[in-house]
Amino acid sequence: MSEENVELAKQGIAAIQEAYAKDDIEPWRQQVETFFDPDVLLESGVAGGAFTEGEWRGLDGAVGFVANQMEVLEQMWIRLEEFIDVDEDRFITGISFGGRARHTAIPVELHPFHLLTLRDRKILRWQIFLTREDALEAAGLSGDNENQSH
Repeated sequence: MSEENVELAKQGIAAIQEAYAKDDIEPWRQQVETFFDPDVLLESGVAGGAFTEGEWRGLDGAVGFVANQMEVLEQMWIRLEEFIDVDEDRFITGISFGGRARHTAIPVELHPFHLLTLRDRKILRWQIFLTREDALEAAGLSGDNENQSH
């Protein structure tokens, strides 16, 4: 299912990019409503910049998390940098994203790693980590035994 997971990651990045470009959350909301489980749990261990440490629950939580980023940043962009296939229902994405702080014009750029867990081909859990190593550890992998990196 690796190719399906890669495609899911690419579609998610494209929807966020479209939301950023239009300064409109609707493309992301449509993505979440289509590809996320209604019981999704988003957990961020990353604080600073456009991220807040904490938990967001449900479809509104997943939409609200990105909407909050859009409130604090402008001229936003995002890129998928790395894909790691963990197993049939889990994968890790390394991304780069950034923009300018709306109130200070300070440039912001972050490089978090996301561990996504699926249930019935929909995202059930979305965990955000500051480092690749933390994401691999949370997935039960280490640098020596990771499966497949794209």
